[in-house]
Amino acid sequence: MIKLKSRLSMPLFIGLLLCMSLAQGQSQFLPRKASSPDKIVEQRANSLIRLGRIEEAVDLYLELLYKNPKNINLYFRVTTLLPGEENAQTLLLILDDLLETKSNNARLAADRGRLLYLLDRKPEAIDDWKKLIEAASKDRLRYTTITNAMLQAGATDEAIQLLKDGRLSLSDTHAFAYDLGRIYAAKHNYDMASKEYLTHLDLNPGMLDHVSNQLIRFLKNDGAFELVDKNYDIMLKTPGKHQALVLSRAKILLHQKQYERCASTVLSSDVSKSIKHVMSIADDLAAEQAWIPAADLYLYISSNSNDKKQTGAALLKLASTYEHRLKREDTYPTLAGYFLGNRFLDLDIRFTPGHDASLNRTLKLYDSLQTLLPRTREAFQASFHIAEIQLTVNGDVDRAIRGFENIFKNARQRDIKLQSGKRLVDAWLVRGDTTAALRALEQVTRNLNMDEDDPQIVASRIKILIHSGDISALKKELLNLSGAASPGDAIFNDGMELMALIEGNGELDDPQLANYVKAERLIGQHKLAEAIDVLLLIDGPASSIADEAAVRATQIQLALHNTTEAVDLMDKFLDTYPETDWRANILIWRGEHLEFVENSPKAAIPYYEEVIVNHPGYLGIQELRVRLRSLIGSGS
Repeated sequence: MIKLKSRLSMPLFIGLLLCMSLAQGQSQFLPRKASSPDKIVEQRANSLIRLGRIEEAVDLYLELLYKNPKNINLYFRVTTLLPGEENAQTLLLILDDLLETKSNNARLAADRGRLLYLLDRKPEAIDDWKKLIEAASKDRLRYTTITNAMLQAGATDEAIQLLKDGRLSLSDTHAFAYDLGRIYAAKHNYDMASKEYLTHLDLNPGMLDHVSNQLIRFLKNDGAFELVDKNYDIMLKTPGKHQALVLSRAKILLHQKQYERCASTVLSSDVSKSIKHVMSIADDLAAEQAWIPAADLYLYISSNSNDKKQTGAALLKLASTYEHRLKREDTYPTLAGYFLGNRFLDLDIRFTPGHDASLNRTLKLYDSLQTLLPRTREAFQASFHIAEIQLTVNGDVDRAIRGFENIFKNARQRDIKLQSGKRLVDAWLVRGDTTAALRALEQVTRNLNMDEDDPQIVASRIKILIHSGDISALKKELLNLSGAASPGDAIFNDGMELMALIEGNGELDDPQLANYVKAERLIGQHKLAEAIDVLLLIDGPASSIADEAAVRATQIQLALHNTTEAVDLMDKFLDTYPETDWRANILIWRGEHLEFVENSPKAAIPYYEEVIVNHPGYLGIQELRVRLRSLIGSGS
């Protein structure tokens, strides 16, 4: 029995064990054949490995190897079981025996050099490797085989020189670029590693993702990005289109969160034959909420792709970037609101972003969308998004109406027709034409064969009645909704909240209530400044709708980020209405302004405490308690 100087390392043992177990698991489904004696011995060796009896397993493998020296894989199994320089001498003896009959096997000969190197007989190792190359200096595989042996021995400098010499012998200045890239990377020479990797990628575009990932691994090291970025510049200035390099650089810039550079890198190059990769980069930018760079790439795809389905997907995603970008982001998380999420009292405030040249280009592109992609789902979805932008952002209500009408008339998909039909009703209301809105709703009901008491139809009628100012009819329709919708539906709760607002604030002919409904109509028409003026004209005690009107006006000012006006309204409210339940909302808003805007968290504590003491039934009381404990703890 061969005496080993060390046991097999556990990772290698487990890896070998898993491979053997997998092979055995697959074989059990094949027709059974009588096992040969050698096969039985090999199975016995595998069993010994599982039991951790490595020395005995090695003896069995050697028994098989000397019976069948042609099966050199058995030798390499033994080398796996005998790692490290402490076993190198034993392996060298075995290998020299094999080479007496297998002297022409380059893989075995290269491994002999590895063993010699491990035994600190480096000149002999290098001489062996040199002779192997001289015997086949034009054989690329020979260089790779020897390089692998060198790297296993730790002879990285010798491996680099060998591959450089190989380039000269093969008269190929780019040969072995990938191998050199990984060797330089192991030596932390990121300048040379990136040069070699980029050379390899330029010649092998199919390696885009793999090479890009290798380069991204460098970037956690100080100064590595600057080296890689410089080498992209050098490579891209050489003759050629270099599509893979452009895309790879975009991926690197995306990883570095240089989103504008990422998009401009793609847009400044001809990558029209790599649209699939551009789409992937655009999707990644969107996932990072880099909406403008993502939109630029989606626009590029829609203009350059020859695949109509791909074009449709790009246009749809392009429209969605505007939907995301135009949403107002809260400057801080609020624990108060005014009928939050209620579709009848929704406060949809959007602003056109700053300079964005692609928005106008996008709007023009969508004008011809139905020609580009006639009657596809993607086309109608994208058209819907653009009509939304025209309605809520650009203020081009007429074009929005035409857009929704076109979708409702031509789309084949029922859900899209219903969605566009309901928004057509809303668009007419923004336009101020309740008659046209009612006519549009009747078309939706008739064309989609919907029941007039369907909750979605009733909800649209309620919106129309808010805009017409008919409070009596509005109340009846809300009662109708309470019977048509299930109590578990969100729309049921929305209707009941609006009903409570109306019934709890005077008679149906109360002019203050009429003014409040007028203000809601102005909000629905996006006339927010006018709505605030009407709301602030409403005066009276907490038993009237005056306190709700003041809360609504404050909410709008906060949403518009008119903080000075909002604070004035909040302070006035707290002086005027000491008893109303809405006081809790104003107290929280006032405290949040002190905590998050004025950066005076201690000053917010009394406002939060008043809510907890005097308004214990407030819905967000638990979250407020947590916030208050955090402030008191941090301030104590």
